[in-house]
Amino acid sequence: MLPFQVHSQQFWYDGRPLLIQAGEFHYFRAPAEVWRDRLALLQRAGFNAVASYIPWLWHEPQPGQPDLTGRTHPLRNLAGFLDLAAEMGLFIIARPGPYIMAETINEGIPPWFFENYPHSAVVNQRGEVQNLASYLHPDFSAAVRRWYRAVFEVLTPRQVTRGGKILFIQLDNEMGMPHWVRNLFDLNPDTLARFARFLEQTCPAAELSSRYPAADLSSFLKDALSDPHHPYGPQAAADYRRFYRTYLREYAAFLVQEARHNGLELPPVVNIHGFANGGKTFPIGLSQLVQVMESEGFVSATDVYPLFIGEGNFHQLLLVNEMTRALQNPRQPLFSIEFQAGGNPDFGNGQSSFYDLHTRLCLSGGMRAVNHYLFFDGENDPLLSPVRRHDWGHPVRKDGSLRRHYARYPRLSQVLAAYGEDLLFARPRYAAHVAFLLDYFMSEVSHPLERAWLDEITHQREVILFDQIGRGLALTHRPFDALEISRAELDVSSTPHCWMMMERQCPAAVQHKLVEYVRAGGRLILIGRMPVEDFERRPAALLQQALGIRAVNTRPRFERHEIRIFDQPHVPVDFLETYAGAEFDEVFASSAEGETVGFVKSLGRGRVMMLGAALPISALEDLNVLDQMALKMDIPRLFELSDWADVRLSEGENGRFLFVNNYQDDPLETTIRLGGRDLFGGHPVRVEARRGLILPLDWRLGEGLTLHYLTAEVTEVRRGAEEIVLQTEPARFTAEFSLPPDWQVEGGQVLEQRGGHRRVRLSGEGELRLRRL
Repeated sequence: MLPFQVHSQQFWYDGRPLLIQAGEFHYFRAPAEVWRDRLALLQRAGFNAVASYIPWLWHEPQPGQPDLTGRTHPLRNLAGFLDLAAEMGLFIIARPGPYIMAETINEGIPPWFFENYPHSAVVNQRGEVQNLASYLHPDFSAAVRRWYRAVFEVLTPRQVTRGGKILFIQLDNEMGMPHWVRNLFDLNPDTLARFARFLEQTCPAAELSSRYPAADLSSFLKDALSDPHHPYGPQAAADYRRFYRTYLREYAAFLVQEARHNGLELPPVVNIHGFANGGKTFPIGLSQLVQVMESEGFVSATDVYPLFIGEGNFHQLLLVNEMTRALQNPRQPLFSIEFQAGGNPDFGNGQSSFYDLHTRLCLSGGMRAVNHYLFFDGENDPLLSPVRRHDWGHPVRKDGSLRRHYARYPRLSQVLAAYGEDLLFARPRYAAHVAFLLDYFMSEVSHPLERAWLDEITHQREVILFDQIGRGLALTHRPFDALEISRAELDVSSTPHCWMMMERQCPAAVQHKLVEYVRAGGRLILIGRMPVEDFERRPAALLQQALGIRAVNTRPRFERHEIRIFDQPHVPVDFLETYAGAEFDEVFASSAEGETVGFVKSLGRGRVMMLGAALPISALEDLNVLDQMALKMDIPRLFELSDWADVRLSEGENGRFLFVNNYQDDPLETTIRLGGRDLFGGHPVRVEARRGLILPLDWRLGEGLTLHYLTAEVTEVRRGAEEIVLQTEPARFTAEFSLPPDWQVEGGQVLEQRGGHRRVRLSGEGELRLRRL
């Protein structure tokens, strides 16, 4: 059996599930004499792994003269650094590029490459040469081949498959991200030729000639993408975005091929970029890299930088995770390879509580590998960057002293170690399902004539998908998963209902799938605008026809309106649409003129609810609207609380675990009901300001002992032959146990007894001690 495996939504090492907690340490930015101390700080935080980029421009400052053993500089001793980490018992995540970004010159590509091979660089729409290489240009491929040969001489023998400690090797970094950030079409002749071949291979000849009336297709495409007024610009841009998905897949396949040729035996990792605006742009990265993510054997990992966490944005983080899960390798758990650890400078406005609360939120959703990025400040050699100081408020300063938020990490690590594998095996419980169409996020680069479309689709996905559907479900305690509607099966038995943002463009195949789903008994909640065409601008109104709607009146975009929805008048919305001509089961929203805006209609054995308006949830009245929509479609809340907190449940064979996060600046005390039944015997749970708890429910401790509930989280479990001791935080707690005849608990009140087995309740402080009689 291989020592490291990926299956059953877990990472496994030596046959046991593994929670990977890593911190990123850049050995090339810290003196070699402090490496051991810095790695020890990771261990003090409770981490079991270290991650690092391996910068090509640093290790090969002159072509053909790579140094990975410290021959020319002690900070180039990659082999020594990896061996030190292994000696200290840390697993390793290696990130050898070729691109690494990390605030380095040329995103990590050696300057000599562009000096020697200028024709391999990306050329932008204005004809300007960029400091980026075209990924598949033959000269870049040859240089990468040589770099991989050198760096894998060090990495290959140190993989866990060969007795080493390297668990993962990430190939490249944030593929396509610079192009998105700079709005770059790669107009290098090599890329343009590949683009033209893609179109020739995917479009019938007759269609292609009418699509682009040109004898020289490459030149025509270049002109269309370069000229801001070119009438074929929008069509060329849309085709380019589809082409670039396949281009990145080919680039990733090349990297895997070269890595395997040089000894890679582990699953390759691709990291997904795009996290901006609180995560609302992240699916753009998913769209760019989806074909890489779907490539055989790849493990997908996210780059996530929320900056803060609170009631106003936690739903965005949930959507990022669930949309990633919907597209990643189904065998893997969620994995974040850049999980924000910086952003808390000495005199800044960072929240030290953010790092703990964000981690808890992601663990509740099934994340089982986290690389806290970046964990250490450092200093750049001029070869790496003209900026000497590399400091973004990381947990550990350059001199090794600790910032305030460092203390959050060992505290949470204690809790996770106490619950152990039982927590790892627990899976999140969902109460709602969100469908999304990935092509709505295929907007990473655009032509100037696409401005109106880009503004519209950006508004709809950010307002409707994130701040209406996602926020509404999260705030009303309806934990949700997600599915990509064009790829996933839509089965009524596993997905009895689903919510979806809908836009005027939607493929006929997707509309057909939705119609058949409803006819089979599904409950479909659509918010947005009725589809009338596909992405090729061909008529496609299957959904409208199935619902019997004869007239759709779409009001001007971004125009403010007030509607009446349920019993609430004067609700402000935009992107208003009204419907007529069908016999609706119920009209629950109408315009000021009395036209239908929201309706419910039966179709086959199921029902469709449609709301033709964008309503971001910014007040309790808005939240009440979504809650009523959910109840109207028989989607109850999973939890009921006397005071609001973020609550979600994970369930496993040996117990359930309730994650409670308090994002407020004040402590709260709340009772919690699950599915209409009191949890914790009706006792309130107290959560301090900006803190989280992981509370056990029906946790089997072995020896026939079951902890039915505990109103504090467990920070340590000490097991002996004659006793089991649980340490708790907060100190004060109430608990109930089921005890076999040969065990007792001090100070317990017997609630029920049958044949020597007792159910016992007790209250205490700090420590819960079970003894064998």
